[in-house]
Amino acid sequence: MLDRFLVIISMLALIAFLGVVIGFVREPDLIIVTTLMVALAGHDFWISVFKRKNGAEPEMSDIPLESLPTGVSGKPAMPGKSPARKKTGRKKPARGKK
Repeated sequence: MLDRFLVIISMLALIAFLGVVIGFVREPDLIIVTTLMVALAGHDFWISVFKRKNGAEPEMSDIPLESLPTGVSGKPAMPGKSPARKKTGRKKPARGKK
């Protein structure tokens, strides 16, 4: 319940701030951009807080860490292989017997 209350307050604060900007600048393209921005923010708030969660997506804590994508490729990490190479020291030359 508290999360919904905070979402409503933050949405009203965003609309008030952009209303002041639009009120002082009064450019048509600024009005269009800010209207789109408020619509996208409203949609994001709606799907994150007000839309019911019917188990469509698992929580991030439910997914094992090994199955999450790593690096740039987005592929899961290979088991047993380290992504970074270990640094090896300089090998000492073998001493011959005299």
